[in-house]
Amino acid sequence: VLAVSTLEPRKNLPGLIEAFDRADLDGVELRVVGAEGWGDVQVGGDRVHWLGEISDSELARQYRGAAAVAYVSLYEGFGLPVLEAMASGASVVAPAGPPFNEFADGVAVSVDPRDSDSIALGLREAVERRDELGPLGRERAREFTWDRAAKAHVGVYREAAA
Repeated sequence: VLAVSTLEPRKNLPGLIEAFDRADLDGVELRVVGAEGWGDVQVGGDRVHWLGEISDSELARQYRGAAAVAYVSLYEGFGLPVLEAMASGASVVAPAGPPFNEFADGVAVSVDPRDSDSIALGLREAVERRDELGPLGRERAREFTWDRAAKAHVGVYREAAA
């Protein structure tokens, strides 16, 4: 399982690590990628590995090789790692509700990020359904391009200027 996250409280890594232990996924490790941030979270152990900051090409490799990608942030403006994971064909665990329900509903496993049991069940489901969810997420991610985003913003600016 891959987690792409800065080490800071709102990213909920302690909750993810607790849930990962509860999920009891045989032969599966949790790999955490990202900036050290606040550095106040202990990441490590027999099955939990801190990879730190890695190159974009290595991140793409990690996404493609993950049994699932877990993103259980408590507060998020968009959550680009969820969309990146979907684009790579990974099975994804993401918080229920905004902003994730706006683009990942039906193609990711939705969980309550404040409930480690919910996350644990979501991890198990995402790993078990990866062959189904991965292609669905990849297809949905194709709808999100920088060109479409730019055109949408231009439309908003034109409307505001009118």
